[in-house]
Parts: sequence; C-alpha cells; structure tokens
Amino acid sequence: LRKTKKMVIAVLMCKNNNKCYYSKGINLEVSMPTGSLCAERNAISTMLADNPSINRKDFKMIAVLSINITELKENDLNPINPCGSCKEWLKKIAEVNPKFKIINYKSEKCVNVYVTNVM
Repeated sequence: LRKTKKMVIAVLMCKNNNKCYYSKGINLEVSMPTGSLCAERNAISTMLADNPSINRKDFKMIAVLSINITELKENDLNPINPCGSCKEWLKKIAEVNPKFKIINYKSEKCVNVYVTNVM
C-alpha cells in the first residue's frame, strides 16, 4: 500500500452443497505496468484457489470496506464501490447468479450497511 496508504478489504461468501465458504482479500498496490490487484479480485482468486469445486453460481455476496491504516480517524472512502475492472469481474458472476450482492459500509464501524445488486 505504498502508493495510496489506503487499505481495502473484501470478504466473499459462497455456498456449495449447503456449506458456506468465505475468503478474504486485500488490495495490493505495485508500481508495475500490469497494475495493482484489488481486494475483490484477490478474494475471488483466493476462493477459487482454496475451493476448486466452487462455480460462479455458488458466489452469493462480497463485502467491501476501506480501512484507514495511517491515522486513528474515520476514512472518507466508504462506502467504497468496486472499480471498473472489479465491476466487470462481478458482472461475469452476476450473469450466472443474478442475485449476487455487493455489501458496502458507511464507516469502519459497519453501522450503516448498503446492499446492491451487480446488474
């Protein structure tokens, strides 16, 4: 997080054979032509690496939250929405599972919750 000093975390929930699975991801910022890796795509990749039997139809929701790691005050990025690349990934999931949801929070206290459909 050396560029922006802004950490974003994502938690993905999947359900397969009546069992729930969760994976976490954080944004990884690198100074390379290939760009950075967002928390949402990191969580999706982790889920698939840990559970090869998971399919897009098993994806239920992803929660996204920005965490302030530089100061002990609330951060103004929340509610944070997926970037353009992540939206494209999430649209691919929603093509198979239209009920797939994005969960956002107003602050790190997770008091106000926003639930939206991808499509």
